[in-house]
Amino acid sequence: MIGARVLKTAIAVMLSILTARFFELQTPQFAGIVAILAVQPSFYRSLRYGIQHTISAIIGAVLGAFVMFEVGNSFFVIGLVALFLMTIHVKLKTTNSLLISVVVAVNTMGTIPHYFGESAINQIALVIIGVGYGTLINLLPKPFHQERAGHLLTQAEGMIRVLLHYTHIELSEGRVTPYPKMREQINEVRVYIERGKEICGYIREDEKYRVNPRKNPIQLFSGLEAMVERFRDVSKELQKVDLSHPAVGEAKELLFAIIQTQEAVASRQPSDMAGLEVMLEETRNRLWNQQGGLDDFETRLAIYNAYGHLREYVRELIKLVDHDGEVILAKGKATSPMHAVDAG
Repeated sequence: MIGARVLKTAIAVMLSILTARFFELQTPQFAGIVAILAVQPSFYRSLRYGIQHTISAIIGAVLGAFVMFEVGNSFFVIGLVALFLMTIHVKLKTTNSLLISVVVAVNTMGTIPHYFGESAINQIALVIIGVGYGTLINLLPKPFHQERAGHLLTQAEGMIRVLLHYTHIELSEGRVTPYPKMREQINEVRVYIERGKEICGYIREDEKYRVNPRKNPIQLFSGLEAMVERFRDVSKELQKVDLSHPAVGEAKELLFAIIQTQEAVASRQPSDMAGLEVMLEETRNRLWNQQGGLDDFETRLAIYNAYGHLREYVRELIKLVDHDGEVILAKGKATSPMHAVDAG
């Protein structure tokens, strides 16, 4: 499916070339190339990079025209100019506009102007046209970052629930997936979360130009990220557990209670999360105070640690409910693209 940014870029290219041809500028297609570079994921980036590109283009055009008329435009001279511009941009840490400056300089030195200023002015005009359309096109329509963030949030939360469900099923069947395989599934969730946090960066940038800014869902993704890490810790502890131990049955019941609570949160239904947190802590303390021998100490310690991680998991879930952002978990069970984990 073609995204909005692809369509906007194509429109910016067409308008840039059309305008450059209307003003009878040399190499009008170059305005289209600049427009491609100018269209960014957010309006803020288009504006910021647009200013940088314009300044760098002016430097490249003026330097290219000056060197061409004073020294010439042999391949060696053009290479030295490109090296000089790249060095300057790297030193000034403005590598975002390095390409446009070098391309403008090379394109300027490759033209045959009637007088000194024509080549530089022609290139600067092309850059202004391309940057202008590339920046303005980001206003209509605005990027759908909020909607994309909401979709990724729902997917990530649903994938975490899938992991919980699968772990519960495994405990019921007396088996545990080896951690390396489980880690692959956890990393899939992380990909969605990292992508969501990246989009939240775009939201933060564009909100600077909104009359009524909306709350950024970055806290929700940070909460899900913490939940994923706690689940990872639980998975590691389960590797040490003797699944025939009586404490595993109670752990399985508590895990199922957490799943039900999270499903209630996702469906906007009331749930006693505070009570669940207390239940986890009480069960954890009771397990620690139980009498036992050295033969089952490792299992009891692993389950004890797992309860601690699950308690932190529930606390992060409580924070998600307390968050009053506009992007919240969608109603109903989220679909997940995750594949089943083979415990074999």
